[in-house]
Amino acid sequence: MNRQETNRRRGFLRGAASSVAAAALVPSFARAQAFPARPVRILVGQTAGGGTDVLARMLAEKLTPVWKHPVVVENRPGASGAIGMDVVAKAEPDGHTLGMLILNHVVYEPMAAKPPYRIEQDLEPIVWLSRQSNILVVHPSVPATNVAELIAWLKANPGKVSYASGGAGSPAHVAAELFRLQTGVDFVHVPYKGGGAAMQDLVAGVTTVMFAAAPVALPLIRDGRLRALGVTSDTRSPQTPDLPSLAESGLRYDVRDWQGVVTRKGADPAIVARINADINAVLASDDVRKRIAAMGGEIIGGPAADFAAFLGSERGKWERVVREAKLSVN
Repeated sequence: MNRQETNRRRGFLRGAASSVAAAALVPSFARAQAFPARPVRILVGQTAGGGTDVLARMLAEKLTPVWKHPVVVENRPGASGAIGMDVVAKAEPDGHTLGMLILNHVVYEPMAAKPPYRIEQDLEPIVWLSRQSNILVVHPSVPATNVAELIAWLKANPGKVSYASGGAGSPAHVAAELFRLQTGVDFVHVPYKGGGAAMQDLVAGVTTVMFAAAPVALPLIRDGRLRALGVTSDTRSPQTPDLPSLAESGLRYDVRDWQGVVTRKGADPAIVARINADINAVLASDDVRKRIAAMGGEIIGGPAADFAAFLGSERGKWERVVREAKLSVN
């Protein structure tokens, strides 16, 4: 075979391969263009009315006219959000069942002896929505006006002080446990069925310390019913610029609640990209940005790969905390 014939044949093979690859992309592109073909569910593993639920309903409201099919929020609370996320992990991988993934889910996995799903193996990250700092608050009876004074008071009263949380694995729980590991204090965890009930007992003085969600805590701080000592991020929060971060007290500390959207692993990449683009457009709208800021949130957005990378770092971080603090849910 001469050189001219060889080059001609190579060119033919390259062209054929390109045609096959292009043809393979057509069905995927067509599926993305046709998405959704029916109503879409957003599973929330928490009760109605909480921050994650409000954010999910905000997305549903904005996506329904874009997708021309109803987007319905379903609340499946329980097991630190695992009950609702298990529905997503076992759904058809077609993008029609989405889940609100939060910090609770990442913490629950290493805490559970037999988690019903694995985030990395069973769920497909779509978009990182937002994040929020919690606020370290105390009952006004506590003789501490800053973090250093709180640490000194806790060390002077080992095992006598209780802190509240919305349940095992909740942001308030793991924030307190990381604080305990870094400071060496000894205080007692009192878990509640939700942040609202925990906050009620804190205001009543039944418990005395909480790493509380900002939207719930801020009105009580302004009314003088709680005292704020700092935010749980490594920098000050734009929503509370006068409050120091816990890192300013010398701690290696950055705990923020966050929300993202996932679906079942194996979903068509073109559909994942379509959902990502549509949600990013929602996050960019002025009214959504204002509503999330009013909830104490910081919008993140961006590509699915960024959310996947973030989840990897969060898993490593909280696996260490769960192991060192000897936390478990069963």
